[in-house]
Amino acid sequence: MSVHASKGLEFNEVYIVDLMDGRFPNRKLMSKNGGDIEEERRLFYVALTRARDILYLSYAKYDRVKKIDYIHTPFLVEAGMIKEVATAES
Repeated sequence: MSVHASKGLEFNEVYIVDLMDGRFPNRKLMSKNGGDIEEERRLFYVALTRARDILYLSYAKYDRVKKIDYIHTPFLVEAGMIKEVATAES
């Protein structure tokens, strides 16, 4: 079920997958449809608040087939669920 379709509903368990930057928020759709980061942030909030009891969050660090490294969505940092990782450039 999509996040949009889940508005107003609750479930005992909720699984939110693909929480990688570029996928959630979906930057490609944002650029095509004139969307903004605030709308994506609201959708993330909606997704999180659908769970009554258990919330599972998942993201990939690496795609072995495409050989692509991923970083988690910035929303996880904003929500205090993941600490920001310092880089050599920071």
